[in-house]
Amino acid sequence: MKILVYGTETFTDYSTFMRGLIVAIEDSLYANDSKIEVYTAGPHKVNDFTAEFINRTEGFFKQKKIKTKFSRIRKSDVIENFDSYSFDHVLSFNSKSDQKLFDVIIDKAETSKVPSSYYKY
Repeated sequence: MKILVYGTETFTDYSTFMRGLIVAIEDSLYANDSKIEVYTAGPHKVNDFTAEFINRTEGFFKQKKIKTKFSRIRKSDVIENFDSYSFDHVLSFNSKSDQKLFDVIIDKAETSKVPSSYYKY
């Protein structure tokens, strides 16, 4: 299973991040999955949240015989090569103060029929 996580500079709600990522894993994890790969496309705070999540849950997933992997990737690379990654779920984390009305990665996910979640807290 491959999940893409990214957000905006002003997003700082770790509990929302954790809840969103757990829901995505529950929705996308299949009985035969033996690996969870979480890709993060920044910014720095979201990368830190992702690393912390993987570190905190690694033991739990290891008990279930599921390997976890965390990778940082450039947002521009995701935009240019979205389909080559074969993501199973895409998560976008944003703060209420962000004025963004259009999200190119969420749009690519919807066009490619990849489940996506847009959080604004």
